[in-house]
Amino acid sequence: MLVAVHVSVTESLEKKLLKKAASLLARRAYSRGDLCQKLLKIADPPVVDGVLKRLDQLKLLNDVDYAYNFAFYRVHREGWGPGKIRKFLIQHRVHPADIAIALEKVRDEIGEDYGLPDYLIRYFGKRGEPHDSKSTRLLIEHLLRRGHPRCSILKILSRTLPTETMRYFRTGD
Repeated sequence: MLVAVHVSVTESLEKKLLKKAASLLARRAYSRGDLCQKLLKIADPPVVDGVLKRLDQLKLLNDVDYAYNFAFYRVHREGWGPGKIRKFLIQHRVHPADIAIALEKVRDEIGEDYGLPDYLIRYFGKRGEPHDSKSTRLLIEHLLRRGHPRCSILKILSRTLPTETMRYFRTGD
């Protein structure tokens, strides 16, 4: 009799967790790790693992899709580079292999520079192009904080900005 009661309690807890997870996922996407953290507040790890596996089966939870959608939006709309995206997704418990797959898909769609030229057009439209080495240095620091690799930044800026403005950054004078 005790076993039957335990099974029904576990089943009702799983149903409660599935309902909670569905409610959370209906509002916005979550990584598997983030959703797991939320569900662990309600139940023990074995029950949560079962619910997460069920969500995987139902195709309601997919970290590659989560990472891709997050990365595509941030690159396209906010000018983030792969470094900042990777750091953010790792903080949200997305597996590094899933992040690599997502970033590769974004790179294939947007380009190897992850939309940096488009972001610079928008940036220059709001703030204007840098006119001296100090403003160029500040722009480079801004782009580095956004997660773009230094080599990509210098390559694109050398094609975009006048030679005299970029002279210091090419030679290191």
